[in-house]
Amino acid sequence: MAQVFLSILALLGSVGLFTLGSGLLGTLLGVRMTLDGFDPQVTGLVMAAFFVGLMVGAMEAGRVIRRAGHIRAFAVFAACATAAVLLHGLFVSVWVWALLRVITGFAAAGIYMVIESWLNERSSAANRGRVFSVYQVVSYLGLGTGQFLLFAADPATTELFMITAGLFALCLIPVAMTRGLHPSPPESHGMALRPALTESPLGVVACIGAGMVNGAVFALTPVFALEAGLGLAGVSLLMGAIIFGGFLLQWPIGHLSDNFGRRGVMAIVNLSVAVAAVALVFSAELTLPVLMGVGALFGGLSFTLYPLAVAHTNDQIKVRDFVTISAALLFLWGLGSAVGPVLAGQVMGRVGNTGLFLFVAVIALGVALAAWQMRRESVAPEDQEPFVVMARTTPVASELDPRYDEEAAREAAEQQARADAETAAAELWDEVVVAEAEAEAEADAATKPTATGDAGPQDGDEDTTPPPRRD
Repeated sequence: MAQVFLSILALLGSVGLFTLGSGLLGTLLGVRMTLDGFDPQVTGLVMAAFFVGLMVGAMEAGRVIRRAGHIRAFAVFAACATAAVLLHGLFVSVWVWALLRVITGFAAAGIYMVIESWLNERSSAANRGRVFSVYQVVSYLGLGTGQFLLFAADPATTELFMITAGLFALCLIPVAMTRGLHPSPPESHGMALRPALTESPLGVVACIGAGMVNGAVFALTPVFALEAGLGLAGVSLLMGAIIFGGFLLQWPIGHLSDNFGRRGVMAIVNLSVAVAAVALVFSAELTLPVLMGVGALFGGLSFTLYPLAVAHTNDQIKVRDFVTISAALLFLWGLGSAVGPVLAGQVMGRVGNTGLFLFVAVIALGVALAAWQMRRESVAPEDQEPFVVMARTTPVASELDPRYDEEAAREAAEQQARADAETAAAELWDEVVVAEAEAEAEADAATKPTATGDAGPQDGDEDTTPPPRRD
């Protein structure tokens, strides 16, 4: 196992540097737009553009990797992210920043896809769970630590954008220097949206709701903190508490969901998120340590919403192709993440900074009610799929999930291919039979006039034969 971790150390270093810059950039933009006097509705729109790019990249970045290879594709994505960050500092424009956020999101999806496919290649069924856990730990540490880089310079200047660009550029070095063999290009996976919608409607609702909550919180919490008078220190500490709290509480809540009914735990956790969101509104008037404590509790609860939704969906569907289901659920989460900041920004523009967590409370309460109302036959705890902390990056991360069975997925794909071939053959045979029947009918129709003409006049028919000519 030690040899495996040594082989992926460079990849983990790149992940750490990139998430460090990502954590700083997300908070920096919210702070900068607030300091520049942008309305929360506008800030929410710009911040939501990142998730649009992330969704598109999760579906399309694989083409770049398959064409250019992992290292060159990683360089392309890192260069795009670096250039986009630097351009943020040159053009203070809503539409320019929105476009740059789309580019950054696309580049981020590509970087995650390169790293995740590489990690999947270096791991095996015996150690995939541990590799996935270490990857998640490094990602959360990078995102959380990046919040405190906000102290490195004045956010009203371009220096923090330059620091972020430097981190994005540096993340290329460990990957470029690796001596390991390049992994095979990532496969193109479809999205099993229909099975998710028909077999697990609660999972679909929960994924969209989790995306709306997570997207709104990541995008607009800095705006909430600044307008509450917490200052830059309060922004960094609150965001750091939410992220680190989300990291620490996922495993305990996941353990509860594995040993009790998943739907009941989902309802309770969503209800608790709503309560914690309301508590954050009132904690802003109290001391910063109290606010951080409530923020850590909120983060711990809200970050489990998506993994719980995925686990519930897999309990209900019971399909072998885990990746296509995860791709569909990730798409739904991304859809919610793109919509959440926009709607939350609208609410904040009407009721003030407290509108962010009031919006979150309403969404979480709605999912809790859905979990209570959408009652199906519950899956027994011993039959449930195990809870796993999920990466909200690309479908390739699903292949690192310890629940993913590569041989079973290959067998399912082969069975599906055989079923498709049999269906196509049956349709072709039906077309041949129909064509032969039509040809026989046309042949019969063509011979009938000739047969009638050769038979001569029949009884009851008028004889039209002219009389013989007399000379």
